[in-house]
Amino acid sequence: MNGTTATVRVCVELFGTPRIHAGATAVELAVPHPASRGKLVAALAEQCPTLLGHGLKEDITDLEDGYVFNLNGLAFLGDGDFTLADGDSLLLISSQSGG
Repeated sequence: MNGTTATVRVCVELFGTPRIHAGATAVELAVPHPASRGKLVAALAEQCPTLLGHGLKEDITDLEDGYVFNLNGLAFLGDGDFTLADGDSLLLISSQSGG
């Protein structure tokens, strides 16, 4: 091995409060492969620090309570490692719903 870490390019789509604080609808990221929620949060915080305290925990360890990542509109991402592919779309959304 040559010592480099494999990365994939993904798009994180933002909704609600994160969208307002980022001033953008989406953020393009290069994330390590395999990925984890913590690695996604760290990459997103580096690219868009205005999300700290607005979807991302201030200490950059995880999402704030009430927020989740969804992969390609098909599955919610948990705590473990997972596989992402170039071009995947992640949604950063509030897990709270109202009626």
